[in-house]
Amino acid sequence: MNLINKLIISLIYLNTAILLVPDRLKGLPIILLLILVLYRHFKLTKKPILLTKTYLISIGFFIIILFGVLYSSNFYYGLKKIETGLSLIVFPTIFFLISGDKIIINKKTIKTLKLTFIVSLMFFLILTFLYFYITEPFYTFKSTVIHYTNLVDIRINNYKIHPIYLSINIGIALVFTLSLLGEKEQKNKYIIVFLFLVLIAFMVILNKKGPIIFLVFLGVILLIKEKFNFKLILSTSLIFLIFLISIIFIPKYNNVNKFAELTNIGSLEKDDNSSTAIRLQIYECSIIKVFQYPFFGYGIGDVKNVLDDCYREKNKDLLKNNYNSHNQYLSILLSSGIIGFLAFAYYIFFVLKISNTTDSKVLFFLMVYFSLNMLTENILEREDGVIIISFLINFFLFSVKKKNISSMNNNYD
Repeated sequence: MNLINKLIISLIYLNTAILLVPDRLKGLPIILLLILVLYRHFKLTKKPILLTKTYLISIGFFIIILFGVLYSSNFYYGLKKIETGLSLIVFPTIFFLISGDKIIINKKTIKTLKLTFIVSLMFFLILTFLYFYITEPFYTFKSTVIHYTNLVDIRINNYKIHPIYLSINIGIALVFTLSLLGEKEQKNKYIIVFLFLVLIAFMVILNKKGPIIFLVFLGVILLIKEKFNFKLILSTSLIFLIFLISIIFIPKYNNVNKFAELTNIGSLEKDDNSSTAIRLQIYECSIIKVFQYPFFGYGIGDVKNVLDDCYREKNKDLLKNNYNSHNQYLSILLSSGIIGFLAFAYYIFFVLKISNTTDSKVLFFLMVYFSLNMLTENILEREDGVIIISFLINFFLFSVKKKNISSMNNNYD
């Protein structure tokens, strides 16, 4: 059993570094982890007390979405979408079966997981940047900075990732670095500060509005939670200043700063194809369709066709890029109606309640960050997003000591 425990811990770390696993093999460490956890659970002579309520709430909204396949006319497409989101039921099952097990999940495991995520992401960012700089013909350092956003999405076979989802990963890593810096016994603070600054630099290079704006929101929420501590105000102000200066001066793709769209609303009427204008048109279509079938939605298999019908009437250019609703909440309303939306909203509320009452700051800020990014992205419907989100939220949710879910006293992180 000791070997099984070590293998499970190793696979947890491998799933943490899932960004470094080739696209075609990303499901393998998840399946292996599930098999080993199931094997270990059935081999245990003394079964642990399981967090059944937490588990049922965690998988509830996914079960409702799964039910939506049954009344989808495009059954095959619905099954494909369900396949993409399977980690929403696999990871809760995995961590449900090992929840509160100090042999596997303890302070050391949690700290190592944070470091593994940060280091693996840094390795990916630096290695890909150097790869583009060295191999792309006629590329200077400046041009690599300018084009990096597009290159990570089209130039690396088996490791492609949309820049928005790479930015979300950086946001997660920044939450982890701040968590590590807050530890009293942390001996390598200067190294972590350096990693923090490099992560900010890459966040600015990617220049994605949503993840950056939502990080600023996290900073504001942190200040409020910490009752505007003077040192915290000073440090967050410095970080914000670095962000602002970098956004202004670091060169952008085609010398366009995408944040300029937000300060010039009038330009949206002149340019229907700006990213902000496109999103507004998509949201309009999504809201119109939600109100037509508000209670049960259209079923997950039919959402794409429903939106395409609206795009065809509103702006045919929207059909060219196969746009989804670009808002996870609207997508859930479209696929499973108010019932699915309420189940998902309650899940978010439940996680935030647990994180607050147990003072699990990492879980709280991860859930808030993901929830904010869901306002602009369907992050539970793309492999780049759903795997790491489901993995991390369930890891930290089920890492809270069992007795603390009822007594709400202490936590690991």
